[in-house]
Amino acid sequence: MAKVLNVLIVDDNRSAADALARVLRRDGDTVEAMYDGANAIERIRAAPPDLVLTDLKMEPVDGLAVLRAAREMRPPVEVIVFTAFGGVDIAVKAMRLGARDFLTKPVTVEQVAQRLDALRDRTATPPMPTDTFVAESSRAKELHAQLVRAATVPSPVWIQGELGAGRGYCAHTLHQLGRSDEPFTVRDLGRDAPWPERGTVLLANVDDLPDALQRSLYRALASVPPGVRVVSTAGTDSQRLIAEGRLRPELFYALSVIVVSVPPLRNRTEDVLLLLRQAIDARCARYGRTRPEIPPEVAERLATHAWPGNVRELLNLAERVVVMGPDAWAFEVVDAPTEGMPRLEPGFDLAVYLEGIERRILVAALQMVGGDRNRAGRLLGVERNTLRYKLNKYGLLDS
Repeated sequence: MAKVLNVLIVDDNRSAADALARVLRRDGDTVEAMYDGANAIERIRAAPPDLVLTDLKMEPVDGLAVLRAAREMRPPVEVIVFTAFGGVDIAVKAMRLGARDFLTKPVTVEQVAQRLDALRDRTATPPMPTDTFVAESSRAKELHAQLVRAATVPSPVWIQGELGAGRGYCAHTLHQLGRSDEPFTVRDLGRDAPWPERGTVLLANVDDLPDALQRSLYRALASVPPGVRVVSTAGTDSQRLIAEGRLRPELFYALSVIVVSVPPLRNRTEDVLLLLRQAIDARCARYGRTRPEIPPEVAERLATHAWPGNVRELLNLAERVVVMGPDAWAFEVVDAPTEGMPRLEPGFDLAVYLEGIERRILVAALQMVGGDRNRAGRLLGVERNTLRYKLNKYGLLDS
């Protein structure tokens, strides 16, 4: 059965937005139309849709602001932008900000429906990787070796790494290496659906789940059939999330019998050109375009770029170059983050980060003194009432 999508249309032309929404609803998708960027951003943050279709030219809040808000969500919301003829420059900027695609006005229903079907297919049953696993760097070779070893056993596998580093691709590769003749299923963690009888089941972004879904998922693991291997993906800070009370430890330990870490692209720069050429070739074949060459000066910049968006950023670059031509090679080189610093990227919240550090320090202090709050207060240089307030704030008062 085809996946039903939750679609948000954003266009200050009410009649155009409403007309497109009416037509798209005929295929069974849930479609909402909004007529200004500010309200659309509030809607995205309150209840993220599967896809945003937004006009770029709106006032006072334009489509680029809507795009940024959608891509800052975790996981990022897919966005397709509409632009008037001649607005290629702003369309390129939108692609750099993470837009999935852009359509030139007037937009036809067939164009939009085609994009929705592609997204529907990708989210329902993600395509298996058909390209050779690129492993020129020592880190990538070790990653592939780990996947090969893990594929020989049915143990649950926890694949961790930064957003866009290729966690889902590694899950697909693991399945191909061990169970390629069986189904690969992505479980919708928001629904209480039965498990398949065999194959691989992917649980994506487990560390982003709210507590209620973590509890229900943990209970559901008791009914996993013996012929199913469970593979989970998550970020790199599982232990921190456990310490902060945002990831249930029983769920983590049930799913992390084998842990595979995916290195960020900035730590495997030997693979950059190979990955980029592979991605360009795939897109040229898909779109029937001539293969563009990578200029030497661009190759040098690629090697020094920190790739904050990881492999996803590289794939977006390949798509832009194939679709938009040589002008798309222009991009701003980002330096690698300073050692010990958090990743400063869209979605980073300083208050949440600092609170996480404070909670970990409190937990560590209580463990060091065997739970004695008076000793913990002296150790931290915090007076009694202040310590009690902080323990209560972080749910540690009964620890």
